[in-house]
Amino acid sequence: MLLLSARCVFAQQAAMNQCKDSKIGAYIRSAAKTTVADLAENNYDVKHIHIDVSVSNQSVAISGKVTTTAEVVALEMDTYVFELNQKLAIDSVIIDGQKLSFTRQDDIVRVALPAFLFLGNIFKATVYYSGVPDAGSVFFFQSGMNNAENERNGSKLTYTLSEPYRAKDWWPCKQSLRDKVDSADIWITVPDSLKAGSNGVLQNITLLPGNMSRYEWKTNYPTAYYLFSLAVGNYTEYTYNVTLQGGKQFPVQNYIYNVPGELDEQKAGMDSTGMMLQYFSELFGDYPFYNEKYGHCMTPVFGGMEHQTMTTIRHFGTPLVSHELAHQWFGNNVTCATWQDIWLNEGMASYCEYLFGEKFWHPEIAAAYMQRVHNIVLNDTNVGGSIYVPAVDTLNPYRVFDGRLSYSKASAVLHMLRFVINNDDVFFNILQQYNQNFAFGNATTNDFIQLAQGVSGVNLNPFFKEWIFGEGYPTYNIKWNQVDDNIYLKVEQSTSVPNSVPFFSTPYEIELQTNSGSDIRRLELRNNIQEYVIPANEEVQGLLFDPKNWLLNKQEIVRDYSYGLEAVPSGAIIVRPNPTNERWIVQGVTPGMQLYLYDLNGQIVRVVPVEEYGAEIYATGLSRGVYILKVLNGKEEVRTIKLVKI
Repeated sequence: MLLLSARCVFAQQAAMNQCKDSKIGAYIRSAAKTTVADLAENNYDVKHIHIDVSVSNQSVAISGKVTTTAEVVALEMDTYVFELNQKLAIDSVIIDGQKLSFTRQDDIVRVALPAFLFLGNIFKATVYYSGVPDAGSVFFFQSGMNNAENERNGSKLTYTLSEPYRAKDWWPCKQSLRDKVDSADIWITVPDSLKAGSNGVLQNITLLPGNMSRYEWKTNYPTAYYLFSLAVGNYTEYTYNVTLQGGKQFPVQNYIYNVPGELDEQKAGMDSTGMMLQYFSELFGDYPFYNEKYGHCMTPVFGGMEHQTMTTIRHFGTPLVSHELAHQWFGNNVTCATWQDIWLNEGMASYCEYLFGEKFWHPEIAAAYMQRVHNIVLNDTNVGGSIYVPAVDTLNPYRVFDGRLSYSKASAVLHMLRFVINNDDVFFNILQQYNQNFAFGNATTNDFIQLAQGVSGVNLNPFFKEWIFGEGYPTYNIKWNQVDDNIYLKVEQSTSVPNSVPFFSTPYEIELQTNSGSDIRRLELRNNIQEYVIPANEEVQGLLFDPKNWLLNKQEIVRDYSYGLEAVPSGAIIVRPNPTNERWIVQGVTPGMQLYLYDLNGQIVRVVPVEEYGAEIYATGLSRGVYILKVLNGKEEVRTIKLVKI
């Protein structure tokens, strides 16, 4: 079987945390911004980039040129502004064939134009540059450019990691989420003993003087600035084709460490990628980039990074591979419009780990996986924080890529949304429509909310207000009892951050456990305290709250045998159920009374104490037949009742 065993799945660190760690690491050397570095960057729209650089696997040194083709979208533009790490020296900037002077302030570069460009004008800007930016390392921190040894044989690799604002470490760019680059050519010159992986399709490998090779990659799909990448190392290639429903076929191209035995060790995980591509295509619509490829470049990155069409990845564990692959739909095809909306990328990808497990793992393993997701949220001492990132917190990398909120809680909330909608066809249609309506563009949280409401026909505003914009989670205290043919149920809800969300209005399920099986009921909670009377046609041995673990919650359940006794007439002594095969519940008796159960031969078979709630007489171990219960108050016989054991 291609999938990893359950032991392997749970032995490794959760994939969502590995994805999070790689992105937080990239953030360490710079604060995130809520917009471009300079507002003048919004004066143009990038149409195409041609990256042509030389890199080795021995350091993060880089040199070459990048040509940006763009369209002016302002009424007029007199300055071309872009970003480039100040440690990278600029040799020259040429715009439309003319070499121009420039100024630099920190990582912002301004090029004064000789004449105004006007709305709709197309221009080409080529930047020649070289240098050695700060080098990231898997053991210390991730940077835009990283160099580290692999864990197998110590061979070095150089790789990029641009999310959220580190693309400028290796190419002159405009770091705007909303301005996707329409198409790109990425040429990477390396020593001919190495391979260089990147986005799109490998058009050609050109042999150059000095034992060098140029890997010429090309993508025609719109791509967010942080999703461009390169990875250079001593790789071997393993490629196979995947066919989707309808006949669409494309390669899965893997660059893995050129180490003896590595292919055999990683092959199962790489082959499982094909199953994931087919299944996710069924759920969300065809793999968005099927005209090109999907693939992986192995590096010592902390987990993985979903570079468009070619994920940078550390290993091929099933949760990690499924998480990064799911980003091709959620994050790459449709990119969050702001870093406040990061849950649309990370929460979706994290939930896809569960969805793949739900399909291909044993149900108990998938359920345990979701419970682990819940535990990350519920067992954290910090109960605050919303999934939606406040604008001020986009400057904090640990907040944007918070594993508890942006990954785990967002995943759990999507699972709850599926439960609230209560129709899988509708739920997955929402995710398909999301990928269709915003394909190759951006979406905000409000975009997703409006789409979900429109497709489902359900008013979901309270749900999103409480779970996405609000903080915390509910705790339920449940009390129940059975009286005759009715279940008396009392549900009290408290919340962990009541000043944010005093009440979660999410529906819930209970499971009534009986001798003939289980009976699941779906109920609505409209207040913090609510009582129910639920018909039950047979004796209920137990009651479970949220038995399928749909809801993110803490809970405590007790059976209170005094609860519901208001249905018993004052002064009456009632035994329920009768007949029974397990136990009789005696209601209406009070402490100080004595209960004696006799068989028909007059032998005492049970002496039963009376508690505050009444008494409980176990029938297990008794033969079938008729018994006599005598209730005494002191020496006075209060009541004699015939009981039947079946």
